[in-house]
Amino acid sequence: RWQVALGLNVVGNIIVKKVSGELNHERVMRLVRETAVDAASHPDRNILIDYRETTVADKSMLDIMKISSEIKSYQFFFTNRVATVVSPEKTRHEIASKMKACLVIMGFQYEVFTDYDDALTWLDNP
Repeated sequence: RWQVALGLNVVGNIIVKKVSGELNHERVMRLVRETAVDAASHPDRNILIDYRETTVADKSMLDIMKISSEIKSYQFFFTNRVATVVSPEKTRHEIASKMKACLVIMGFQYEVFTDYDDALTWLDNP
């Protein structure tokens, strides 16, 4: 059995979501939908998702494309920048970078960071 905790704060013009616990495909898809609702509710704010305290099984490119496709279905709501912060562990960063490549090709303003402050700086600067 897995558990994921989720916290949401609004800091200035940034929605900050802190996620912890184990992530599986179903939970990731639910997080996509929840984040789309947050984006629709706060269209004038950028989004920061902090995944540093999560664990995840290795994702195949097909898994990443399925998740990207789900995000694409909500693209209308994601009008501003989205940044994710992941642990600097090589595997985690590689998965996040593949996700970034898919989302940028789809037209999202999306970036991956391993440093929380760098992510905030990117989101604060147009």
